[in-house]
Amino acid sequence: MKFKKIEILEVKNGTNVYYGTIENVPTILIAEKNIPDEITIDEKNLEKKNLIQPASNDLIESYRNKIKIITETHIDYKNKVEPYINSILESNTKWIRNILAFQNETEKILFKGEKFIVVKNIGYDTKNDFYLLAIPHEELRTIRDLRGHHKELLKLMKLKTIEIAKKRHFEENDLYFFFHYHPSCYHLHLHVCVNTHKNLKFRLYRHILLDYAIDHIEKLEKKTFKFEMSISNPIYKLLLG
Repeated sequence: MKFKKIEILEVKNGTNVYYGTIENVPTILIAEKNIPDEITIDEKNLEKKNLIQPASNDLIESYRNKIKIITETHIDYKNKVEPYINSILESNTKWIRNILAFQNETEKILFKGEKFIVVKNIGYDTKNDFYLLAIPHEELRTIRDLRGHHKELLKLMKLKTIEIAKKRHFEENDLYFFFHYHPSCYHLHLHVCVNTHKNLKFRLYRHILLDYAIDHIEKLEKKTFKFEMSISNPIYKLLLG
């Protein structure tokens, strides 16, 4: 697979942080040297390459702008944020919809079910970067769209990802299950990765644990959320601008 460089985000202490794409998916590459505009990435050596994929808009912007912790009430969401999400929904979710329709990245699909699929994320084949995404077919944008009847779906997603992880010699207590709020892509997807994964150091408020979502599923729609966000993010501007 090929990393296509778009820009250099940071140069610090001999390490360069690049923003680009791999198969049209936003990606951050951290390297100890300059790289050409296009470079072939060997999946067997991802630990050495230090890739983050998909790279969220927030993470990319964190290299450019200041990050603030902000609060969003249900009223804020309904009046300001939800209309914005709906306005970008089609373009924002295209890559996930293509995967669900089996039109793109089919080689990454590990499980196909009536209610959801499981795909391997970058790092799946390496011990320290093991990462899965579980994606429901139902058009759910964020955890705010979850209702009581979705509890069984979340439990099934957890069980299936544990089953897949065990084939890679990971147990449940080796794994971290979470959603992002706000996510970079507004089609709900569950993140499952090893509990030592390098991405876990970013945005602790933004990580909503799966078990918490299951236990409080009836309250998520109207919950007041606190999360980290770049000051350049349109949602930040909607809430605090």
